Amino acid sequence: MDTSKLPRVSVLFPEQYPETAHALGRAFINDPPFKMILPDVTEPVERARRLAMVFEVALGIQRKAGQPVFGVMMDGKVVGAAVVEGAGHTSIMQTIVSGLPGLPKLVSAVGAGGTVRAIRLMDELSRNHPPEPHIYLNFLGVDPDYQSKHCGTALLEHLKQLAADRSSLCGVYLETATEANVAYYQARQYELIGEIRPLGVKMWRMLQRRRG
Repeated sequence: MDTSKLPRVSVLFPEQYPETAHALGRAFINDPPFKMILPDVTEPVERARRLAMVFEVALGIQRKAGQPVFGVMMDGKVVGAAVVEGAGHTSIMQTIVSGLPGLPKLVSAVGAGGTVRAIRLMDELSRNHPPEPHIYLNFLGVDPDYQSKHCGTALLEHLKQLAADRSSLCGVYLETATEANVAYYQARQYELIGEIRPLGVKMWRMLQRRRG
């Protein structure tokens, strides 16, 4: 694909985070780990609302940590986003402390049990990163109404270029729990480097190696 024809990617500002959370909540409605965190709410609109609350907390943590959020805008709103970390990977304890102000909202969204499961998931993921410095793609999501418009590809290409510009990085790392996504990422130069099973959910670990 001609990358010049991809949607434009920009840094998202905190005042855009509510609509970013809304888009991510819709994007992750069928995500296997989130099904384990929030198993009892199956009605789509309510489930998307609860997940948006989870992402509001996650984006608050992102802002406190000084980590960027990249997005694609269409029709005057955020329709897709990449929530990432730079090479200075945040520890699980730092994440928990940063997230304390959002804890009531998180518990309201997924319950006490779901909050515990979310922390267990984050801990397992944080202990399975590649040892080399890398950009971590924590979440990549596009509102289902816009998933045929190459927003995800645009965000991945943006991260690929960010890694290429930094010789100290080995590349871009992510996990996915959706098997169909493995081929999607492999088509974009991500290689499979392992599997883990946090919360009993199979997740594929993938790395797009830096090509400077």
